[in-house]
Amino acid sequence: MGIKQRKILKFKNFKPIINFLKRFNLKSFNDKQKVKDYLSFFELSYLVRKISEDNQPIKNPKFLRDIKEDEKRPAPYDFNDLCRLHWIVLSRKVFTTLEYSSGFSTTFIADACFILSHYFNNIINDIRVEKKFHIFSLEQSSKFLKITKKRIPRFISNHATLIKSKINVVKYQNKFATTYSVIPDISPDFIYLDGPSTFIKKRYKGFSFNNISRFPMSSDLLHFEYFLEPGTFLLVDGRTANARFLKDHFKRKWKYYHDRKGDCHYFELIESSLGPYNKNKLDFCLKDKIKFF
Repeated sequence: MGIKQRKILKFKNFKPIINFLKRFNLKSFNDKQKVKDYLSFFELSYLVRKISEDNQPIKNPKFLRDIKEDEKRPAPYDFNDLCRLHWIVLSRKVFTTLEYSSGFSTTFIADACFILSHYFNNIINDIRVEKKFHIFSLEQSSKFLKITKKRIPRFISNHATLIKSKINVVKYQNKFATTYSVIPDISPDFIYLDGPSTFIKKRYKGFSFNNISRFPMSSDLLHFEYFLEPGTFLLVDGRTANARFLKDHFKRKWKYYHDRKGDCHYFELIESSLGPYNKNKLDFCLKDKIKFF
């Protein structure tokens, strides 16, 4: 499908899209029919075209595929999760997404950024954002970084920056955790935490994450929590232990919700605006109201 053929780009303004988005909430994406309706409206099926790597044989049983480094086939897509991400970016008019890990999610978020840019990029002047409607994706694996690059259609690729970053094992307040060695110099208003994996061979005093009984424990957000602007939204995909770790250590005013059916954890920074520039951003993105809670 060519860019000019998409019906979603032919509205006079963003209002018809907003009216459609209002028919959904976070829980809507646990409903197969609603997900089907969302896919159809935005014509998103073109984003999951097969590439050669999708034909690789599966090496490990399902319960080990996410934690074994020798698995060559990329993880399959889940339209429920992907449409939820797309909806969050559009409904919140997200300027900057920080994604931990990469994959189909990167492509869907980049597509939402492209749609926002189509309708808004030429009318926003007084919001302090370096790259408007952009996703920065951190990936620890060179192999999966290349796969993600192959998946992103050319016409939305300028809305995505992929960054290779090694993982360090650290102690955060005397607790074992991980951090990415490189992070982009941005101020995200949406953070999608779905990485890193436990493919980490480094040890700390004999402790290793590369064990089938381990689970991820990222501490990155705790290091720059006080640099996040009010209105920042965080989605932790699965990773319940990591979500609890963050919840226990966050210091600012976060609203938290666990969607057990969707296996997602949501955090929203519900403090009042910092000043006029942050308020301008909130007025545009959220009408200066916290969106989901």
